[in-house]
Amino acid sequence: MLTALAIIILPMLLDGTSDDRARVMATIPEPPTIELKKLSMEGALRRMREMEQESAAQLPELLPDFTPYDKTTAADENVSAGKKSGAIDLTLDKNSLPVSWSLQLGSFQDPKNAQRLRQQLRDAEYRTYIIRVLTADDNTETFRVYIGPMLKKNQLEAIAEEVRVKFKITGQIVRYRLEDDGGQLGG
Repeated sequence: MLTALAIIILPMLLDGTSDDRARVMATIPEPPTIELKKLSMEGALRRMREMEQESAAQLPELLPDFTPYDKTTAADENVSAGKKSGAIDLTLDKNSLPVSWSLQLGSFQDPKNAQRLRQQLRDAEYRTYIIRVLTADDNTETFRVYIGPMLKKNQLEAIAEEVRVKFKITGQIVRYRLEDDGGQLGG
């Protein structure tokens, strides 16, 4: 008899009050009514263009930075001092972004060749990426393979020597620009 009472009374005690149960219940709104006759592909595309323009207007303006950075930058010179003090001074460009460097190892017209080289470098545990570029003279598409980016140019020079020995590829250290990432080939 006590067991029967426990089975009946305990759930009522542990369930909480009726106010608690009502608070948990949610009201689901009615679904919106969509008038398909008023929708058109042209209207949707126009609205998307308007939204893209509104979004682009809110972005800060990127200033082109063609500053010629010497072989040794302030960041490279302060590397040894930064290791002692725990802070490294960075050289900033006109957009207040750190100046960084990449090692360009190849430029290919066939993306599969670029992807093959990227995979070989990744298998050797190098951070690599590919940028798709349209050449100005004949408007052809090329795919450039890079290692990097790195803040310290002298570390990248050491990697360039490793790659030259391991893969027999002589690379060129170039300035990394974040604005070029728009042409990055995924993967």
